[in-house]
Amino acid sequence: MQAIDHHQYDIEKETVVNRKMLGERIPARLNGIYRLLVENRQGFEQWRLALTIDLVQSVGRNCGELLETIGKDRLPAAAWIARNLLELLVWVKYCGVSKENAWRFHEDALRDVKGLTELHKQICDVIGIEDESSTIAAQLIKDEASKLGLEDIDSIFLAVAKASKEPGVDLDRQFVAINKSLSKFAHPTAGLVHGITHQAEVCRHLQAVCTTQGMCFAEQSTLTVEALLGVAAE
Repeated sequence: MQAIDHHQYDIEKETVVNRKMLGERIPARLNGIYRLLVENRQGFEQWRLALTIDLVQSVGRNCGELLETIGKDRLPAAAWIARNLLELLVWVKYCGVSKENAWRFHEDALRDVKGLTELHKQICDVIGIEDESSTIAAQLIKDEASKLGLEDIDSIFLAVAKASKEPGVDLDRQFVAINKSLSKFAHPTAGLVHGITHQAEVCRHLQAVCTTQGMCFAEQSTLTVEALLGVAAE
């Protein structure tokens, strides 16, 4: 990472822009998208309509959470939320490529639940708690899989890094580098805990950079959905 030139980097100006984008411009456009989706002029099937609404609302929630970190000492939180917005950008683009992609992500919600159920059972085994709920949950998951037209379903979901490489998404190079960079600040790495955390001004500037990255990912997600729905960006 290049050293930050404090003489060229106008953090106050950037913060004003981030506040406006995260607090006003992007939410306003997302609200407009939501209204269009509720009207469903695109004629989406119910499952795809619900999925698209959930993606749009997730982007909005993360924008609000990122906005809350501005002006506070919250570098790990800002990096984590920016990382979430990067992942959401991948999924928004992936699901927007085709109905088949959207269906795969739709199915993966059930795979995630199956994975959580398996983890719950492992935790119960480790701490010696009798576990009946996992058996019940496994049957419910099997029943739901049948409704989706699946004979069975495993817990192997599509990894976001793999989705970033898919045709029409084409974010693999950016995703790998930026995700790894943000993770260095989101997780309690040695460099963060034993070094960067104790440098208040460095943290302040790094947090602003993370916030700007998150804002840009949210903006790109918004543009992607607008393009999918045939809406001209404001």
